[in-house]
Amino acid sequence: MSESPHSLLPEGLGARVEAETGARIATVRPRGGGGASREGAELTLDWPDGRRLECYMNYDVNKAGAGDDAAFLKEAAILRELSGPLADSGVRTAPFVTAIPELRALVTGRVAGESRFVLAGDADAQMAVARDFMAQLARLHAIDISRVEGLGAARPLREEALARIARTRGFARRNGNDPLIHLALDWLEENVPAEPERQVIVHGDAGPSNFMFADGEVTALLDWELVHFGDPMADLAMICLRCLFQSFVPLPDAFAAYEEAGGAPVDLGRVRYWRLLFQSGFAGRMSLDDPDAPPPPNLGMNMVYKMVHRKVLAEALAEAMSMDLPPVSLPDAPETPHARSFAIALDDLRDVIVPRLPDQQASVKAKGLARLVKWWRDLDRYGPAFDTAELAEISHALGTPFATVGEARAALADAVAGRRIDRTVALRLVHAQVTRETRIMADAMGSLARTAFLPLA
Repeated sequence: MSESPHSLLPEGLGARVEAETGARIATVRPRGGGGASREGAELTLDWPDGRRLECYMNYDVNKAGAGDDAAFLKEAAILRELSGPLADSGVRTAPFVTAIPELRALVTGRVAGESRFVLAGDADAQMAVARDFMAQLARLHAIDISRVEGLGAARPLREEALARIARTRGFARRNGNDPLIHLALDWLEENVPAEPERQVIVHGDAGPSNFMFADGEVTALLDWELVHFGDPMADLAMICLRCLFQSFVPLPDAFAAYEEAGGAPVDLGRVRYWRLLFQSGFAGRMSLDDPDAPPPPNLGMNMVYKMVHRKVLAEALAEAMSMDLPPVSLPDAPETPHARSFAIALDDLRDVIVPRLPDQQASVKAKGLARLVKWWRDLDRYGPAFDTAELAEISHALGTPFATVGEARAALADAVAGRRIDRTVALRLVHAQVTRETRIMADAMGSLARTAFLPLA
């Protein structure tokens, strides 16, 4: 007896899709893109009248991703709008099929094309695709927001920025009180930019890998879970964040193409502000130690993304504060007696387990576990020496000898949250901690360990 396609999906999800669409799920192919937010599957839907549609479904049944229920409803709403009443805007999206809010499942028609920008071709071909992408953003920003249903009401940008800051600060207080997050939020509170000339539909996660392209043109903008009304410069800022993980054309060229396509004049000061605000949000809300949170879809990649966001946030905050960051002491350490066990586990994952996994989603998760093993290995090797160095630095800065690095970090977090320490001193201490954490995770991160924001000009 053949296996039911439903068995390849979380329990109950397949039945709900069929109930909502009136179609039968003929085939299911689980997909795992390696990201940290959601899982997915390619579906073939068959209707009783003979229609067949190839679809893609992303879902977050355990609600472990970065978004929330409100974000899901907005994503479903904008896709429904752009597939219907706003189709005349010229903004290309995957056609909306159905949404199941309680399972955070969204089904759309599959769109032809490739999402990996590096495969666009040579530099000229990549620039052609980038120009069309920036033109798509300009078209999105040109839509009259009074025509849009389902995204709520627009509110002043200062109110929006302060609300985001408050949410991130509240999350930080409930999840370890990371001093880096508080330092960034303090600066952001004091430097909110003036209102833009007009508010627009902000995609919210615009950039490479969040659009499909074929034959030199964009075929669909993807991943609308962060859509909102706001400053058009916010989308340009998000491109900067996407470029931390994906290749793209030089940002000055992309921004020029946006203006040429009718987009708003690019204000680099505003781009920098939203870039830092979004970076703070990503770094501040990616907690992996909350016992009440469901497990992330890909633990290894979640750890990598969190580390990249914290590293880049520390560097961007130093730039915003016009301060130089001194070099950080990274004492070497010999391999520990556990090194061979870690090596065997990594060899098994690479040479035996992953090659024998026909399921792409399982393969992605196995590679994520390999990152976790690499982190364990280097934490075992470098952790004690790095903790000793950090303990000495914080004890000296706060004028108090602490017994453990845990006590020292808690005291630093308390001093920063209470604004009882000079910000430049605090940022240097936090940057040193982040630099050492990056060193411990460097092998798991690969080239992402050297990630930094691309030049804006």
